[in-house]
Amino acid sequence: MRKRQRWLSALAAVVGACWLVLLVPAGSASGVGDEAMERFAVVYDLQPDGSVHVSETITWRFPSGEQRRGIFRNIVVRMGYQDQAGKYRFFDLTDVAVSSPTGAPADFKVSDNGAAQEIRIGNPNEWTEGTQVYEVRYTLHNVLNPITGTGGNPDTVEFHYNVFGSNELTPRERVNVVVNAPAPSTQVACFKGETGSDTQCQAKAGSPTTFAAMGLAPGEAMTVIAGFPAAAFDNPQPDVRDGNAESTVGGGAATAANAAATAAGIAAPVLAIAIMGALVWTRGRDERYAGLTPGLTPSVTDRESHPTTRGGPDTVAVQFHPPAGVPPGLVGTIIDERANPIDVSATVIDLAVRGYLRIEELEGGSMFKRTDWNLVRLNPPANDTLLPYERRLLDGIFSTRGELVALSDLKNTFATTLRRIQSDMYGEVVTRHWFRSSPQIQRGLWQGLGIVLAVIGGMILFYGQGAITALLGSGFTGGAVLGIGLLLAGAIVWFLGGKMAAKTAEGSAVLAQSLGFKEYLTTAEAGQIAFEEASNIFSRYLPYAVVFGVADRWARTFADVAQAAEAAGQPLLMPSWYLWSGAAFPDFGSIASGVESFSTTSTGTFTSTPGSSGSSGFSGGGGFSGSGVGGSSSGSW
Repeated sequence: MRKRQRWLSALAAVVGACWLVLLVPAGSASGVGDEAMERFAVVYDLQPDGSVHVSETITWRFPSGEQRRGIFRNIVVRMGYQDQAGKYRFFDLTDVAVSSPTGAPADFKVSDNGAAQEIRIGNPNEWTEGTQVYEVRYTLHNVLNPITGTGGNPDTVEFHYNVFGSNELTPRERVNVVVNAPAPSTQVACFKGETGSDTQCQAKAGSPTTFAAMGLAPGEAMTVIAGFPAAAFDNPQPDVRDGNAESTVGGGAATAANAAATAAGIAAPVLAIAIMGALVWTRGRDERYAGLTPGLTPSVTDRESHPTTRGGPDTVAVQFHPPAGVPPGLVGTIIDERANPIDVSATVIDLAVRGYLRIEELEGGSMFKRTDWNLVRLNPPANDTLLPYERRLLDGIFSTRGELVALSDLKNTFATTLRRIQSDMYGEVVTRHWFRSSPQIQRGLWQGLGIVLAVIGGMILFYGQGAITALLGSGFTGGAVLGIGLLLAGAIVWFLGGKMAAKTAEGSAVLAQSLGFKEYLTTAEAGQIAFEEASNIFSRYLPYAVVFGVADRWARTFADVAQAAEAAGQPLLMPSWYLWSGAAFPDFGSIASGVESFSTTSTGTFTSTPGSSGSSGFSGGGGFSGSGVGGSSSGSW
C-alpha cells in the first residue's frame, strides 16, 4: 500500500509540473518537462551544383533524472521518384562532422537505416544528461529541383525540402532555418503539421531566406520551399537511379460557467492521472508466476491454478537456447510488445535458414554495403510447419511475382502486406496466451481516447472560447483553463495508455527466457561450441542475433570457432541459404555482415511508400507538409 501511495504521489507531481509549464510564462519554465529538442537551428548553404552544405545546431533536453548515451539523426537519402516503379531518387550524404560546445560525447557513427542514413552521436561507454548542444555538419548532394519554364529550359531552381518528416517522435520547441544561395530567393513557402497539412509557418524571401516554426509536436513535419533564378546555378539535376529506394444569457450564467470550466479543467488531468495510474498499477504491469524463478513455468496440469502476481524484479539468467518453439519474429514482439519491421526481416532470414527460400546477393555494392538481393522460393521442408504470419509473409513476397523476386521489386508495394503480417504476429502472441488481447489494440484503445481528449481540449482552447462567449457573454473566460486541462488529460491518458499492454505470466516467462538467450549470444565464447554443431547453431541463432542487434558479436564468436575448427582439421561447412554472386561467402563474418545489411535494407523496403516527384511546390497545389524531398528524424539512446 505504501509503495502504491508513493507511486501515485509521484504521478501527481508530474501533473503539477505540467501545469507549471503551461501557466508559467515562457522562459521561466526552464528545466521542466520531458525530453525535447529545445531548439533546432539549421543553415542550408545551396551550392551551384545542386548540393547543400548543412550546419545543424541542436539543443537537446534529455529526460529529467535520466542518463542517455547521446542522440541520433536519421537523414533521408533515398525516396521514390515520380511514382515510377524501379526508380528512386538518391541524395548522397558526405562530409559528416559532429561537435558539442557543451562537452557532451561527440563520437559518431554513420550507418544505413532503411531509406535513411543514421548519424548516431555519443559514446556507448559514456553517459550524458541535462541539456546539451550538438553541432552536426554534412553535405547532401543533388537536392535542388530544376523547374522547367515555358521555353522548355529551367527558369527556376527550387529548394523544396522536408526539414523534418512525419516520423519525428521528439517534440521540437523552436525551429529556425536559414537558406543561403548564390542569388536571393524570389518565392518562399513553409508548411508544418501532419503529412498533407497546409498550415503555414514563418517564411521570408531574400538573402538570406529564413523560415521559423514553434511547438512542433511528435508526428508533425516541416517543409520549406524557396525558389531562385536558374541562372545562379549550374543546371542542377536530381540523381535518379534504378532500383528500389460558432443569444446571450445573463452574466450569472457566465460566472457559473467560468467556475465549472475552471473546476473541470483542473479536475480533468487529476482524474486522468488517478484513474490511469490505478489501471496501470492493477492491470498494466506484467503478471508473473508467484514463487518461481523468472523464466520457469509450472507444469501443464498446474499452470491454470498456479498463483500469479504483478510486477517484481527483472532477473535474467543465461539461457543457452531460444525459448522452445518461439521463432525470432515473436521473440522481437515479446521483448518490446511491438511487431516491428525488423522482426519481419528477421523472419525472412529465419525462413531461409529453415529451407523455405534462399537469399542470393546480386553483384554490385561492396563487401560492406550491398545493394540488392534475390529471394528464391524453395520446396517447403517436409518436417516443418508455417505459422499464419509466416505463410502470409511468404505469399506476400512470391504469390504474384513468381518464384524469384528481387528485394528491390518490393519497394513502395509491400507496406500494406507488412501491416497484415504485423497484425498476424499480434494475433499469434494472443493465441499463445502471452497477452490476453493484442498489445497493439490495448495501446490503441487507450491512446486513441487520449487523442480524442486532446483534440477536444485543443478545439475548446483555440476555437471554443469564441463560441461559448457568444452564448454566455464576454464574462466567460474559462475556455483556456478547460482546454488546457483536457489537453493535459489527453496527454496523460495517451502516455499511460502505452503501458497497458500487460503480459500474462506465461508471456513474462517467455520474455525472461528470451532475454536470457540474448545474454548468451552476447557472452558466448568459441570454446563453448562443439565443432560438430557449430554450422547449424550459427544459422539457427543468427536471426535471433539480428532481432537482438548483436549479429556482429555472434559473427566474431563464430570466426573464432571456425579458426579453431580449421586448426583441428575439422573445417566448418558454410551455410547454403545465403549466397554471394551465386557462391557461398568465404567466412561466417562475411555471411553475418551480408545478412545484417539485408535486414537493414529490407526493413526500409518493406515500410517504403511512393515519395516526392521533385515537382514545384508553388504551382498545382504542390506544397504541403511533407511534400518535399529528403527529411529527418531524431531521438536519444
